[in-house]
Amino acid sequence: NGGWRYTRRKVHKFLMDPRSSKFATGWHIMDILFICISITLLIMETDPNMSKYFNDESEPIHYWLTYLNVFVIAFFTTDLLVRFCTWPSPLSFWKNLFNILDILSILPFYVSVIADAMEGGQVEENHEHRSYVVLRVCRIFRIVRVFKFIRHSQDLIMIIKVVAHAKKELCLLILLLFIFSVSFGSLMYYIENQTNPEQFTSIMQGCWWAIVTITTIGYGDVVPKTWLGKIVGSVVLTLGIVFLALPMTIIVGKFSTVYEKEKEKS
Repeated sequence: NGGWRYTRRKVHKFLMDPRSSKFATGWHIMDILFICISITLLIMETDPNMSKYFNDESEPIHYWLTYLNVFVIAFFTTDLLVRFCTWPSPLSFWKNLFNILDILSILPFYVSVIADAMEGGQVEENHEHRSYVVLRVCRIFRIVRVFKFIRHSQDLIMIIKVVAHAKKELCLLILLLFIFSVSFGSLMYYIENQTNPEQFTSIMQGCWWAIVTITTIGYGDVVPKTWLGKIVGSVVLTLGIVFLALPMTIIVGKFSTVYEKEKEKS
């Protein structure tokens, strides 16, 4: 038991701390490399000119890309399983956000494999529709692989901790944005709907206009046409500058304070 605990601690440190040894540094560099490859494959798969290499089995490079993807997933799976076996306690493993993200990043591959195996030779429309939905959901979850980079950056981890400490201020900012957008979105809808129904079709559309205006983005896809609507728009735009300035000052101050404390701890 003592030997196993010692080995488990050594392996856990090897996986979690790239500075523990040269081999640990190499392992983490490999992990970053495979993350880059995985994200590159994900992006290439959506390109109209390259998607055929992923979907058309007659293409010679199709199988190489498939094998590369399987190898990358096998590496991620091995890393995750070894980390689970060497984690101090199973309960704390599931409480760690990065472990959940790692699971979600590889889960789409195994779900798609199971979906393909269950499909078999069935060609029913309902079955095909279910498989299509499953695959679409799986592809969405593959985006989670981008967040695997966070594990390898202490500065990013520190920023996440700082954001967690400033959650009250961020909630205040979101609440103010919600109140302003609903209030002015509803007002603009009732002002513009009669004369500009093609753009302000609902209060939801008015809220979209209010959010874009308050945050000073101004896409220009929805604009008021009446003189009263333009006056309200000017007021919202002016209030948007104040709205962003006041809470952001508080958030930046809190961010700087907590960041310095976390830096001193590390």
